[in-house]
Amino acid sequence: MSFHRNGASDKLSRRELHLETFEDVLKEARSLSRVGYHRVAKWSLGQICDHVSMFMNASLDGFPPAPFYASLIRPFARMMYLSKMLRNERMPAKLPTLKTLTPDEWAADDVAMPRLEAAIARVQDPNAQFVASPIFGELTDEQWRKVHLWHCQHHLEFLIPAARDVTAEG
Repeated sequence: MSFHRNGASDKLSRRELHLETFEDVLKEARSLSRVGYHRVAKWSLGQICDHVSMFMNASLDGFPPAPFYASLIRPFARMMYLSKMLRNERMPAKLPTLKTLTPDEWAADDVAMPRLEAAIARVQDPNAQFVASPIFGELTDEQWRKVHLWHCQHHLEFLIPAARDVTAEG
């Protein structure tokens, strides 16, 4: 197996996950942290946890100003992507990431995990007040939670467990 400079393998392929709850997300992330993993794409577990945490927090605290073309692509994005996310369908590996939501290159798994836990607690709070999405516009609280769950699953699919986690099975 060969590895690129960023740690991603060119011999492994993305796996398929079916995470139905945020507890499933945390269980999967903790398991990967325990047993180790191989990267199919460029981000580590720490980077993924940071990225999805930043996105969750931005959905509550506000996003940076959207690019001028966001309002032009919003109807297309809602039709092409939002419906797939809400149905928990897989999408292409390469979707653009806002620079402000790009994780630090050296995000450590053990440091990023508590950030993920805190962000999940915030979005699960029944009193959470979500802001409009820069890409999809206004979403209901339930739609936002489904988008976040899909987003976590999407990124975690690019990490392949290095071993079977007998701790999680017991």
